[in-house]
Amino acid sequence: MSFKTPTCLLLDSKREFVAFGFDAEDQWTDLLYEEEHEEYYFFERFKMNLHNNKNITSGMLLEDVTEKKQLPAFDVFKLSIQYLVNHLLDLLEKQGNLVKHNEVRWVLTVPAIWTDRAKKFMRSCAEAFSIYSRLVYQKDNLFLALEPETASIFCQYLSTEKLKGSEPGFTMTSEGTEYMVVDLGGGTADITVHRKVANGRLKELHRAIGNDCGGTAIDKRFFELFEEIVGKTVLNSLKRECPLAYFDLVREFESKKRTVETKRVFYGNPTRCA
Repeated sequence: MSFKTPTCLLLDSKREFVAFGFDAEDQWTDLLYEEEHEEYYFFERFKMNLHNNKNITSGMLLEDVTEKKQLPAFDVFKLSIQYLVNHLLDLLEKQGNLVKHNEVRWVLTVPAIWTDRAKKFMRSCAEAFSIYSRLVYQKDNLFLALEPETASIFCQYLSTEKLKGSEPGFTMTSEGTEYMVVDLGGGTADITVHRKVANGRLKELHRAIGNDCGGTAIDKRFFELFEEIVGKTVLNSLKRECPLAYFDLVREFESKKRTVETKRVFYGNPTRCA
């Protein structure tokens, strides 16, 4: 259904890591079927909590999907970063590339519209994992980068003349080229404008603007509409008493959402069509 790994984290009753991404979703589903999920913690789409919460602290809590249990957000983000780091190092080792943690320049990407407090929180989580895991941590090998900037750098190596829809003669590698970077993610949408300058560098002509209007915003609006139809009490009851049915509903909507044709024209009240 998707090539994009979902931001999902599964922890056991001891608050220790079990799985991340698709594996976390699948194992959580199995636990629901077997009715053995009560002692586990399952978090999803928690990244946006750092955008929506304007009062971020080291002690802020996150609710899991059942809304019955809470854990410090710091631990949830730290364990997610830990998984990504270990996943990369394990993959490199399997390929015969023995790389040490302190030999890597680690780049942690964050949405451009996040506050400085949110960015600092992410960096603190990464640093805490390094200390926690007893790995060598060097201040100069951990960087924070804005997601539109990293996308822009990546696009410098694309053969734009072969891309569908690109204008004849357009190339992002030519000095003086100006282009817009539109980063449409799951949680946020960031837009910025760059210019290619001398020595292969990039200049930001317009700072990134955007909002929390990514793909998950559509999901949120759907469940608000669903709540208007069946009532908040019924929906909350479904979450708490039949989490498997609720999870199936979420997955089914995600599947249907991806089949919508973007060229289809709706007439009438746009709110009813949303």
